[in-house]
Order: sequence, then structure tokens, then C-alpha cells
Amino acid sequence: MNWYKVGQFCSVFVGGMIGGVARYEAGLWLNTNTFLGTTFVNVVGCFFLTFTIYGLDLIIDLPDWLILGFGTGVVGAFTTFSTFVLLVDQNMLLHTPETIWFLIINLVGGFLTACLGYLTARLMDRGKKIW
Repeated sequence: MNWYKVGQFCSVFVGGMIGGVARYEAGLWLNTNTFLGTTFVNVVGCFFLTFTIYGLDLIIDLPDWLILGFGTGVVGAFTTFSTFVLLVDQNMLLHTPETIWFLIINLVGGFLTACLGYLTARLMDRGKKIW
């Protein structure tokens, strides 16, 4: 039995549970079945995913299984692509004009916050070298 693969599986599994609970809590706070809620969750997820990949590993030197668990498990379960696709599909069938804006804001906002996550990670890494 390959224990490394089992560890990876367990980290994604536990991370997915944590991300699912975080998504549920975000849904209680901000209705995530709406355009605003889904956009908020996706944009925040883009930031945390890039920050995790480019920042946490450089700053804290975390083990690979923990980065995998947080990135794929927690952030993956938190952002749930299925809700995004469901909202787009339902609203395209209803021909609501907000759907195009929803798509644009999610794509552009996700890209910009991913860039912000990367830049934040780089700035924190630079600060680590100064100290």
C-alpha cells in the first residue's frame, strides 16, 4: 500500500469537509444560491488558491499533502463550480441579462483576485527575506 497516496487522499477528504462546512456557513451569512453570493465565494476562493500555492509553501514551507488538502480540498469544496454552472444554466434559459454580467464579473474578478493572491504571496516572501 502506498501510504503517501493515502495521505494525499485523506488530506483532500478532510479539506473537502472543512471547505463544505465553510461553504455552508457562507451560505447562511450570504445566500450563495444568488449571483452575489456565488461571485463572492468564487472570487475569495481564487485569492486563497493562488495564495496557498505561491505563498504558504514559500513562507511557511508546508508539506505537499497539506497544501494539496487546503488547495484542492478546502478551496475546491468552498468554491463549488457546480453552483456557478447551475446559476448560469438556469438564468440563460430565462434569458436574464444579468447572466452575462455574472459571467464577466466572475471571470475578470477571479483573474484579478488570483493575481492579487500571487502578488500578496510574493510581497510576503520578500518581507521574509528582509528580516
